[in-house]
Amino acid sequence: MNKIKGSVFFSVFVAMLGLMLLAPITPSLIRELGLKEIHSGILISTGSIMMAVMAPLWGNISDAKGRKPVILIGLIGMSISTLLLVITFYGGLHHWLSGGLLLFLMIAARSLVGIFIPAILSSSQAYMGDVTEGKERGSGMAIIGAANGLGLVFGPAIAGIFTLIGLLWPLYFGTAIAAVAFIVALLLMPAAKPMIQKGAVKVSPFQPGLRLYLLVALVTMIGVVTIQVIGGFYLQDQLNLPSDQLARVVSFGLMFTGMAMLISQIVQSKWLKWEPRPMIQLGSLIFVASMLVFLFTTHLSFYYLAFFIFGLGAGFMMTGFMAGASLSVSNERQGGVAGLVTAMQGIAAIIAPILSTTLYQMNRYSPMVMIAILTALLGAVMLIGSRKRPDHDAVDRIDRQGTHAGSGGAK
Repeated sequence: MNKIKGSVFFSVFVAMLGLMLLAPITPSLIRELGLKEIHSGILISTGSIMMAVMAPLWGNISDAKGRKPVILIGLIGMSISTLLLVITFYGGLHHWLSGGLLLFLMIAARSLVGIFIPAILSSSQAYMGDVTEGKERGSGMAIIGAANGLGLVFGPAIAGIFTLIGLLWPLYFGTAIAAVAFIVALLLMPAAKPMIQKGAVKVSPFQPGLRLYLLVALVTMIGVVTIQVIGGFYLQDQLNLPSDQLARVVSFGLMFTGMAMLISQIVQSKWLKWEPRPMIQLGSLIFVASMLVFLFTTHLSFYYLAFFIFGLGAGFMMTGFMAGASLSVSNERQGGVAGLVTAMQGIAAIIAPILSTTLYQMNRYSPMVMIAILTALLGAVMLIGSRKRPDHDAVDRIDRQGTHAGSGGAK
């Protein structure tokens, strides 16, 4: 069990690290290559679209073929596609590639990264669902949440350190660590039989018991991406920060968010061990509180506090929707549901940048107000639902276990 959890944790951490390593250096690379800002947006959006499209497919493949093979494919694919991205950027910086060809190859390589990373994320979440049950499921998903938080913390920090050597060095590191993670998973991750049964029905995102958790995932990730996108603009406009200080301030803020996410996962996995609904209710309250701090302060120290509170809320909500979605389906469909949850991250990464920047141009406070309202409504829906059907999740779980036992428990 420890080998599974440890190798899954490292795989998810590397996948999130790969995403975060690219983001901080993209603007500088676009400027160095003589491209326009819109090309940066296209590059990021392309990867997000591929994640949203491929995540459910990889999840279903992992149900049919097994978790470990798909995770290994994802890691080696991530390493190779990141290397191709490095080669493309290198060719552009040395004027071997330019114009439309350069842009096409950049988009193609970034698309490949977006194709392979969800193979890691969805299959890892499904694997954790395979080896945990009941309240232990929340603790297991907290491990994945902790890996996400660490990736958020160390991604920008590692990128900043390696850029002291050269602009492409963060991607060199990303290529190497993905290859290392492939070896670790190959050697340490136990192989598991495919979970799918003959004639099994694929997971529908609209099925009762699941759709609400997918909505929580979408709203949570829209909030996370929104803060990542407009957080720097907001701090600069609120505090009149010079551009040379802004990157450092925003990096510290996002690091506080990542640290808080990690803390919330540890608290959940070690001590609370709550069911999904209470976790989401608590997370939504903390989410709203963080937005209020963002809106009603003008001091940097309190903005750092807001980033930290925001991370606590995000941590509880992420664990809640991952565990809730996982518990809403049978063991044979863990890959399918994990793929849908990962797809919500990709969809949020498509919607949030456009929505948040449009709102910001109208009024700088409106993105925070949007997050607060959406999250408050979500928390209210979860509270009303838990009062009306307090034993709904438990009954569903008993029904699924009964069905699973009756079918022979094939694994």
